[in-house]
Amino acid sequence: MSFSLQQIPADGKLSQVLQWPILEQVYPRERVIELLTRCHRWEQRERKLSQLLLVYYVISLSLWRQLNLRAVLQQLVQGLRWLWPVLTAALPSAAALVYRRKQLGIAVLRQLFRHSCVPLATAETPDAFQFGLRLMALDGTLDEVPDSPANAHHFGRLTDGKTRSPFPQVRCLYLAEVGTHCIVDALFAPCHTSEQHLAVGLLRSIEPGMLVLCDRNFPSASWIGQVHARGGHVLARLSADRFGQPERILSDGSYLVTLHPEGQEPFQVRVVEYHLHPQLAQELDQQPHSRNSRPVDPHQVHRLVTTLLDPAQAPASALILCYHERWEVELVIDETKTHQRLCEQPLRSQDPLLVYQELYGLLLAHYAVRCWMVQSATEQALDPDRLSFTHALHVLQLASMWFTILVPAEVSTLAQQLRRDLRDPATLLPPRRLRFYPRVLKRAFPSFPRKQLSHFGIHFPNTTFQQLLI
Repeated sequence: MSFSLQQIPADGKLSQVLQWPILEQVYPRERVIELLTRCHRWEQRERKLSQLLLVYYVISLSLWRQLNLRAVLQQLVQGLRWLWPVLTAALPSAAALVYRRKQLGIAVLRQLFRHSCVPLATAETPDAFQFGLRLMALDGTLDEVPDSPANAHHFGRLTDGKTRSPFPQVRCLYLAEVGTHCIVDALFAPCHTSEQHLAVGLLRSIEPGMLVLCDRNFPSASWIGQVHARGGHVLARLSADRFGQPERILSDGSYLVTLHPEGQEPFQVRVVEYHLHPQLAQELDQQPHSRNSRPVDPHQVHRLVTTLLDPAQAPASALILCYHERWEVELVIDETKTHQRLCEQPLRSQDPLLVYQELYGLLLAHYAVRCWMVQSATEQALDPDRLSFTHALHVLQLASMWFTILVPAEVSTLAQQLRRDLRDPATLLPPRRLRFYPRVLKRAFPSFPRKQLSHFGIHFPNTTFQQLLI
């Protein structure tokens, strides 16, 4: 397969030559230009890196998390260095990149996320629909940010004292499509903001024909009523002390309860109760639990609440099986934190404004990777779950150089080859299997105490080690 290279004039300008088709296939230039104009973020004069390319650069920061700010830009333009030898000297410094990021702000990235990141699953996508409804999952996580005074003041720490959090933390709440792992909406806030409060903000993305899966932290009479009013449905874990007064027992053993949320019309929900097999419950009871939450007794009655009231449409057994699809959002969070962001390190931004910008860039990068994976899987009628996210991230990183040096007319041919590489049979994951894992981490236990405010380095300016010897 032969390709043609770009012809770059000697007096070419970086902002006019550079292109990143891997991202532009998902976020077209025309859309970014429109948002820059709408948000009044164009620069007064065109610099080495225009605001248009800066948007794609911020997204790319989360594709090369292991590199520093300038090294990411060098990675993106490395292909052009073979066609344009003077390029390296023309790259902005790290300080200039931070300055330009502050000029860009977060409005453009936020609007791009809101307008571009939409559900991708079709009726043919495996496990994307149940009971004629699109499966969506809701869950939150905490991300660590650099320990700068500005971040500590804005985001705060979850714990203090002897168990003080080593880094400030930002609360993230995600709404993801189960079948494709695409994050379609998100909210960020200081760590002490509750997930229940943020969940109200994500109601904006609930549409008719959606079934939202969530754990027992989220369902309240008011929130369920608002989802129902928007034409969506809820399937959630339910605490043992809630909605426990049956009004009518249905044919499958579930029962109906009428809720009376304040300021809303009364409506009915359906409660499903079930037990785990005693032998399995005994095995699970011997496994270690998370230290951050109260242990759940596997022998207890497990309860679900849903707005799907018809046992013929959604039998109790089918609802129980469907609820376990909620764990897909846990895998989505694992993709963003472990495989994409490398969670052993905090985010890279020292300023709260840039932290929010980086988080939107992280989600835009994740959606771009997932979009390529869905396209690849669809071509061969594969389940997107079978494609490896880590492999896809690696393939896209390697292909970025080739996309930047080819003439635009041949990008589609390379994109077709890229989609084939994403579903390489040697890298496909095995079909999902039934398994239960303990809440443990395989990690070396540190021999040093956790760093506190009282721990600081000892500095001797203008002194050599020899002068300290007696």
